[in-house]
Amino acid sequence: MKDLRNVAIIVALAAAVVAVPGGSDTAGLVGAILSLLIVSLVAYVAGRFYRDHQTDLHSLGDTDRAILYVAIAAAVVVFAASNRLTTTAIGTLVEIAVLGLCAVGLLRVFRNWQRRY
Repeated sequence: MKDLRNVAIIVALAAAVVAVPGGSDTAGLVGAILSLLIVSLVAYVAGRFYRDHQTDLHSLGDTDRAILYVAIAAAVVVFAASNRLTTTAIGTLVEIAVLGLCAVGLLRVFRNWQRRY
């Protein structure tokens, strides 16, 4: 019964977006607000993680730290541009390749860090 209620709520919200004048604009605004909240939460967690593990990050070698930061930055750029990259087959392949390289770089840094401790 609870699932049916949840489905009915979603259907009612979807009908309101379609039927009410300006509903799509309101839905876009709500989506933008939710996206901003999610990005803010991710930034907060990343900052908190950096502060908590600052000694561990600085104990990595310069090469490993550079690989870590470049891999994270490349992943952020790919995720930000994913709408544009996935419109073509080559863009999709580039996205997959860059994310694969990011994963390999992060794995290398993690393994090197694990050997030290």
